[in-house]
Amino acid sequence: MRTIVAGAVMAIVSLSAQAYEFDFTARVTYTDGSLSGVSSGTVFSGHFLGNDPVNDYGGLPAPYDTMMAEYAFGSGGVTANIGGHSVSAQNPSVRIYDNMGGNVEDGFSMSSGYTMSVDGVTYDSGAFGFNLTTKPGNTGVINGMGLPGSVDVSAFDGHSSLTYGFMQRDGSQTGAILGFEVLSVSVVPEPSSMALMGLGVAALVAAARRRQRRG
Repeated sequence: MRTIVAGAVMAIVSLSAQAYEFDFTARVTYTDGSLSGVSSGTVFSGHFLGNDPVNDYGGLPAPYDTMMAEYAFGSGGVTANIGGHSVSAQNPSVRIYDNMGGNVEDGFSMSSGYTMSVDGVTYDSGAFGFNLTTKPGNTGVINGMGLPGSVDVSAFDGHSSLTYGFMQRDGSQTGAILGFEVLSVSVVPEPSSMALMGLGVAALVAAARRRQRRG
């Protein structure tokens, strides 16, 4: 029994140790009309999953002297269901800003790489993502360069065009499919939390087996 419990716990840890993921909801603010049944105000949900995160860089030299990091992922993707339309994109990255000191202080951004698929149609230069930013002076939202365990969307106070969501076929002026605002980001529990949960479940199973034997 102890072997089974230990194996279950190790499986939970190994499956979650190198993953970073979150769910998000958003509201459409612009559409080019190519997605039937989708209009301004349509609320949709999506999911981000990235495995084996690598911090590509952190911090920028003078004259910027600020903190920024970008995480690339060995595998993973972004999926969304927008008014019944299925969207998926590959090679996601996450960018973190901490005290930029310019027109953006703090920020959290998710961006997919290529390719993007909409209802089975593939766009080789398509991308999907969003930026959340704070105004100058609001430096208390992002603290540190690590991938956050929680993201409070309401703490970001977007301004101008610096907070936005996008879905595009390519980078041209006519490539935009949707624009949207992010309503919520819910980060899946960190691996340590999952491991503790696994230990708790394992302990309950072991206790139940002991009670059965005694009975």
